[in-house]
Amino acid sequence: MANRQTIRFRGKVLPESVQVSVNVTTVNWKASELQYEIDIVCQIDKSVIEIECVVSDWHPEYFPDIYRRVLDISRVKVDLIAFKTAWGLTVLLETFEAPDGSITPIVQTAPDLEQICTAFSLEQGFDEVCAHMLQRPVLFMAMRELITAISVPHVAPVECARAIDRLKNLIATPGSKDKAAWQQLRGTLRIDEAYLKYISEASANPRHGQPGHTSGVVTTEATRRAWVVMNRYLEYLVRGEQPLDHKAFPVIDQ
Repeated sequence: MANRQTIRFRGKVLPESVQVSVNVTTVNWKASELQYEIDIVCQIDKSVIEIECVVSDWHPEYFPDIYRRVLDISRVKVDLIAFKTAWGLTVLLETFEAPDGSITPIVQTAPDLEQICTAFSLEQGFDEVCAHMLQRPVLFMAMRELITAISVPHVAPVECARAIDRLKNLIATPGSKDKAAWQQLRGTLRIDEAYLKYISEASANPRHGQPGHTSGVVTTEATRRAWVVMNRYLEYLVRGEQPLDHKAFPVIDQ
């Protein structure tokens, strides 16, 4: 391990008014797929999180994988405290320090999804969509689930499936059976059945607590599809809650 290098993460436990401290945890992780080994030292003192990682060989493309590991470690520690005390605590990792000492803020983004939203822009239609959401708690819960899907590792398949389930219930006639409700969603938003099935199947194992790994390719595609469905629903809202026009909105099947 001649090329061992040190990187660091820093953050906090929220709310900051609660002072959380816990013993130092040291974890050794061997990432077989990326072929690196890492020693992680996590310290939380008065709600300040300091994580030092010594990596066998550093490459910037390792960041997403290492970020997931350190976030898991810090969340496990804080979640145990939260469970014992029954406090609503949250972990926020804010900065990353590279081996050369440069520090950058950590912001979870998914640039490939940015162009999907056509129902509104930040300059036009924003207030209208905001008003629709405030009138529909189920809708803003679904929106939050999609944001969580791109913000927190491991949860995307389940969060995306749950969000689409909520949209189905918003569109369906009250009292509809599940099969009929899905048919209403597909017909109203003009979405192929297989397109939605991909999202639900991606979530099946994690949603039922089954062990196993959902590939990044599947997770990314399920998230993209859920983003598209949400945008179609918002288009439906701003058009007076009428089924989308077949000329302007061709059936989505891929």
